[in-house]
Amino acid sequence: MANPGLGGSPADAVPGVERVLNQALQWLDRSVGYDAARALAYDPEVLIPVSLTAREPLLDRERIVAACWNEQAEADVGKFADLAQSRRHVVVLTARQAEARQSRRWQNLILPDGWRHELRAVAVDDQGHCWGSITAFRDGRRAFTGRDVATVGRELGQLAVGLSRAMVAGAAPSQPAGPGSLWLSETGELLSATLAGRQWLHQLQIPEMRGRAETVLAGLTVKAAAAAARPGPDGMARPVGLRARGVDGQWIGLYAEPVTGPGGRAQGISVVIGPAPPGTVLPMLEAAYGLTGREREVIHCVLAGLSTRDISTSLHISGYTVQDHLKAIFAKVGVTSRGELAHRLALQFT
Repeated sequence: MANPGLGGSPADAVPGVERVLNQALQWLDRSVGYDAARALAYDPEVLIPVSLTAREPLLDRERIVAACWNEQAEADVGKFADLAQSRRHVVVLTARQAEARQSRRWQNLILPDGWRHELRAVAVDDQGHCWGSITAFRDGRRAFTGRDVATVGRELGQLAVGLSRAMVAGAAPSQPAGPGSLWLSETGELLSATLAGRQWLHQLQIPEMRGRAETVLAGLTVKAAAAAARPGPDGMARPVGLRARGVDGQWIGLYAEPVTGPGGRAQGISVVIGPAPPGTVLPMLEAAYGLTGREREVIHCVLAGLSTRDISTSLHISGYTVQDHLKAIFAKVGVTSRGELAHRLALQFT
């Protein structure tokens, strides 16, 4: 799976997310083969799709919601979140298996389309962040094999690197507009929006990815509804946040929570959409570059303008250790100095 520009190359040499996803499906077709397939890129914090490509007719909105609900709220076999936590990041299923016969995904979304074999895989990096997934389907003529599983499994780490770097590559243009609001139905359908909300939603529409905004809203709706059904210890459901790049490369933040009327009756989902604050984007940048917890602490000190001595005192480590961490950070990010590091990160918040 050739992904030029990965692993410490300058940001402008990294292919876009759409290109990485398309390369993944092209490689999968050459190396394994399928009758239909789709690839998704995720915000790794919430596993909600932010980019997608497919070698099949796109699902309609109703089935997108059903697929999102299955992934986010239903017990099923081979779910992406489970694969991401498992040692085995690839699974194959066939219509003959008991698991498939008991699976809502299979009964409602796979068998009606005529597929009889499914391969599901997740792209997880060395830090455990899941950046994307691949699903391939075949009709009844031939099943996916153990060799197919091994072939796909060997490339998933590189796919994770490719997606993560592509998702944070390039400068983010300034966005003077403030946030807007959306009101969604319980199935993710847009019911109403402020003018600013519609403008921001338009930024999620990318011509090369038909159905992208609809998929993002469906995933966000389902995640918010599922979170509301499982409130925290204080009985409160936390808003669900999502980070995504817009059509011009800007970072967009979406924050969703259920709307309730008198008596607690559900009345859809409220979404605040607008420029993503730097504090929410920086963790994704750090994850994309594979930085350790201590390296993240050092970066925060650098961005705060602390000297090596100040960093040493703040983190209770020696100056030599600070320098070692900085060298490791420079190598991962692809820079050679603190100034370049700050500039590279600041490009995301221009």
